[in-house]
Amino acid sequence: MKTSILPLLVLGLFFSSCQEKKSEPATSSKKVLLAVFAHPDDETTVTPVLAKYAAEGHDVYLAIATDGRYGVTPHAGIPAGDSLATARTEELKCAAKALGIKEPIMFGLHDQLKMQGGFGPVHDQLNELRTNVKKLFEELKPDAVITWGASGWTGHHDHRLVGSVVTEVFEAIKWEKPAQLFYPGIPTGKLPAEGGLFATMDSVYLTTKVTADPTHYDQAMNSLYCHSSQYTREQMDQMRGLIVTSLGNVTWFKPHHEPAPKQGLF
Repeated sequence: MKTSILPLLVLGLFFSSCQEKKSEPATSSKKVLLAVFAHPDDETTVTPVLAKYAAEGHDVYLAIATDGRYGVTPHAGIPAGDSLATARTEELKCAAKALGIKEPIMFGLHDQLKMQGGFGPVHDQLNELRTNVKKLFEELKPDAVITWGASGWTGHHDHRLVGSVVTEVFEAIKWEKPAQLFYPGIPTGKLPAEGGLFATMDSVYLTTKVTADPTHYDQAMNSLYCHSSQYTREQMDQMRGLIVTSLGNVTWFKPHHEPAPKQGLF
């Protein structure tokens, strides 16, 4: 993935549509946040949020579906395949450490989900992804889950498929936990024209926002620096500048469901 730049509240502690709680949680109020994305470095879209809640004492987990073996960049000089997958795994561990979250969970699926092999291999990869996500829901019992929405942020097919499968598992039963699912989004009109690589969403749908402190953005930047196989230092600094200038210190989310007024046909 080359294009990352960087909840109706159901948790009370986690996401707020208006203001954030600053105090450390008591042990009994510790929550579990799980983010599920496609590639190592996809987490950069929400790293300030991950750092924020980890710093507040919550258990923050990051699960990555694929090994990123095809994320070749000219500056890194690492060929596609096992060597790049290994490098990106180490980069992800570095990023998680910088954020202060739990050690990342790697599903180890094939980058691009073996699409070159046709329907059968892709079907098998998606089944394995579904099994892994369901197992995480059952074992971690997260209070909130973050994943890609319909656009996959950049339109990347891996992003779309991973977000779709996470949503499918979430919708399969009425979970006691996770209590809610959230999709990060960029409000339409917030990015300059050169930000056209990124899908945006009308702010009417982004009903939840999380405000992070500068220290959490510093952690987010340090975690981004770990992904040196994907970006040059100059590109990373440019990305930070775009985020700070366009989005400030706010990350927006669309909740999977909210109470809808009864009007029209439904």
